[in-house]
Formats: sequence, C-alpha cells, structure tokens
Amino acid sequence: MPKVSVIIPAYNRAQLLPRALATVFAQTYKDYEVIVVDDGSTDDSPQVVKQFAGRVKYIRKENGGSASARNRGIEEAQGEYIAFLDSDDTWVPEKLAEQVKVLDAHKNVGIVYARMPIINEKGEQVGIKPAGISGRTFKELLEYWGDLPTSTVMTRKECFVKAGMFDTALTTMQDIDMWLRISRYYDLYEIENKSLAYYYRHDEQITKSKIRVYQGLVRIYTKILNNYPEAPKQLMLDRIASNQYTLSREYYREGQYKEAWENLLGALGRDLWVGRLFINPNDTTFTRAIKMVKPYGYSLICFLKVLAISRQPSAISS
Repeated sequence: MPKVSVIIPAYNRAQLLPRALATVFAQTYKDYEVIVVDDGSTDDSPQVVKQFAGRVKYIRKENGGSASARNRGIEEAQGEYIAFLDSDDTWVPEKLAEQVKVLDAHKNVGIVYARMPIINEKGEQVGIKPAGISGRTFKELLEYWGDLPTSTVMTRKECFVKAGMFDTALTTMQDIDMWLRISRYYDLYEIENKSLAYYYRHDEQITKSKIRVYQGLVRIYTKILNNYPEAPKQLMLDRIASNQYTLSREYYREGQYKEAWENLLGALGRDLWVGRLFINPNDTTFTRAIKMVKPYGYSLICFLKVLAISRQPSAISS
C-alpha cells in the first residue's frame, strides 16, 4: 500500500498534464500512487495519460466539476496521506518528502501546506498565494481568511471521514470550504519560507474568475453562518454583505445590471452602512467619508441603469 495518494483532477488539460505528471515523477519521495481523475474531458487527455500507463491510475467520469473529481480520487485512494495537484500546476522535487515528514511527526496536524508563487503566461512570477496560518483554530482561520493553495496541500485521508468530502453544491471555492471544515478537527501546519508548488495563471482565468470567486465567498460564508454555531455571527454577516456588494460591482462592470441590482439590494439589506466594511485603519477622515457614502452613489447609478433597461421597448420578433 502506498503511503501517499497523489490526486490530479483534469478537464481538457491534455497539453499541460505531462508537465504536471513530470514533476510528480521527479519527487525525491517515492512511496506514492498517482490518480488522474478525468472530469469528462473532450480533448486528448485519455491518449495523453496512456503514455504513462503503469505509473498512473486513470479514472474517467462524467463532467461534474473539480470537487466531484477530487472526491472520486479520494474514494479510490489507498494512501494514508493525500496530496492534491491541479493539472496546470507543478511541484518542486522535495514537496512530498517535506510534507510526509511533518505529518509523521505531528499527529495533531491535518493539513500541511506552503506558499505558492504565481506564474503568468510569460513565465514571470507576478505574485504569491498567501499563507501564514499555522496552528490556527477554525475560528481563527475564519477571522484570518488566508488562502491555502490546493496544489501545496497534503492531508490525512482520515480528515475526510471526520469533516466530510468536498462540497459539490458549491460552484467555486470548494477547497477553502474543505480546509475550513478540516480545521475544526485538526491543526494546520505551514512549511515556512519554502515554495513547494507553482501556480500557473492563464488570461482566461483572470477574466472569468472574479464573479465566480465572489459568488463562492457569499455561498461559503452563508453556509458557515447557517451550519456552524461557533462561527462569529457578526463577522460572517459582514463578510456576506461586503462580498455581495463587491459581486454587485463586478456584475455591473460586465454589463449584467439586473444581477448587479439584486446583489446590491442583498448587501444593503444585510448592512445599510456596507461602506464601513471597506474602511482601513490608516484611512484619512476624508477617505472614510467617501467610502461610507460611495455605495449610495453607486445605488443611484445602478437603479437608473436598471430603470432605463426596463423601459426599453421589447424587440419585435420577425
């Protein structure tokens, strides 16, 4: 039985899968299995994986999203520990070795992870996914809300018995929801000052992700508010309101004015003074005042836009 199960969900990543797999095969730690879960790809992914026959367990399923693909991989996994790798990301050679050492030594740790540099299409580092939440409890993790990059995470398989599987009802941010639930039972451990994986950002991800991200955050905070009594209620209400307001602004930028108006009403319904949630401690008095009143100016603009659209004559079908 392998010690570690490496799970790679893939959807139409035929060109990138070989790069990801190569970084798995280059690991200095060798007691692992590799499970590629093809989430209904329509490209050449099956043919690509066949090149690695004997080294990879290939599972093909109907398209259901990354959460369902990861869940299927977990169900098939034989390892005590589970490591996730997105098909367009890569690992450094010491990744598994570093994390196995931590989980073997600290039985109270359920998740070990690291920071993750962000690489653009030109191969340039343009940022880093944050970390810095070692040992935090569930409540502290909620307050800090750090990002645990999924391709850096190694966890115990038993965590999914206690905390449940990835929530397939969420359309995005399922990983953050999963790590939060695990943190109710286990400690988190950051391997500090080391990058164990690289995140490759593509242009299409930037343009399509903002609305989905804020939708996901609203849903996650609502789920936490409704299901976890230990969660700080006012903090969750504030997070829902601020993210719903930001979601409204993103819809407006995309010309989806009805959705913008609906989410604006939702944000103001939760907090009439939603602008206060965007005030920073170092803001001047003038800046604070602007942030407080800005949502009301935006409300008028958004309302007039929706009103104008509603008064437009319906197109006459020929």
